[in-house]
Amino acid sequence: MRQRLEVKRANPPNKTRLLSAIFRHLPGAWIDPKQDELISLYRLRYRMAMDEKKFDTAMIFLNKIIELDSHDLEAKLAKGEIYHHALHDYPKAIEQYNKVIRLTSGRDEEPVLVRARAGMAEIMELLS
Repeated sequence: MRQRLEVKRANPPNKTRLLSAIFRHLPGAWIDPKQDELISLYRLRYRMAMDEKKFDTAMIFLNKIIELDSHDLEAKLAKGEIYHHALHDYPKAIEQYNKVIRLTSGRDEEPVLVRARAGMAEIMELLS
């Protein structure tokens, strides 16, 4: 008589973490996700990808956020910061920082504007 060996398969830790976060923060996202729920979900996935240093995946989720809300300054700034600090693609970083600066003109106290200007100044210093 042969014995059967049962093998239990655990969910990968990232998948489990993602699912628990989705159920906790976005309970309706599985049924009929609203735009703000999708943006929250994409932000969560962006942060998880950044934690795992998967910058290409993070960019995909930032692009999805921008597709849903073309005026999302945080997502545009985050793209600039990834190009700048992670990928060292300074022309693309400058392009993203310029978009943020243009969209926030006249609002000098805006935190994203301050961060975009600081990033731009850092690149200019590196290139000089």
